[in-house]
Amino acid sequence: MGVNVPPTGPVLYAEDDDNDVFLLQRAFQKANLPDLKVVHDGQQAVDYLSASERDPVKCPVPSLVLLDINMPFLSGLEVLAWMRKQPAVADLPVLVFTSSSQEKDIELAYRLNATAYITKPSAANILVEFAHALRAFQESKAGVAFDFSGVPGYRPPPLHARERDCFPL
Repeated sequence: MGVNVPPTGPVLYAEDDDNDVFLLQRAFQKANLPDLKVVHDGQQAVDYLSASERDPVKCPVPSLVLLDINMPFLSGLEVLAWMRKQPAVADLPVLVFTSSSQEKDIELAYRLNATAYITKPSAANILVEFAHALRAFQESKAGVAFDFSGVPGYRPPPLHARERDCFPL
């Protein structure tokens, strides 16, 4: 049984680089997005998501998860694979939000059913645009039929992956 994805829940951001965290927090402030819950490695992301099922008051269920790929303990892709196997969080929208533009990472993320793959923008004003896009995503009822093509840094699934109905492992 999947969770009810709250459209106004916090955004869970799994990122080990303090500078990236600071920049996204500033972008959220400028875009008037209230809740960014930060965890600093993949294991902390798993722990938070596990706790959100047990104690949603202390650890509110996120409306969206942002995962960096390269993190200590568990990578973002390992967290994503874990999430998709957990009935309580399997349906949460997950954006892989990373500096990696390697095709193998993009393909694997989509094979693991990432909602979208976004390369981190380097300019602060583009990061604010990204934050505004996240607001639009949240307001679209947890991303139902949301078109990511205009989101800065969006990387579509590889062409050969888009030709399949699903991304089997």
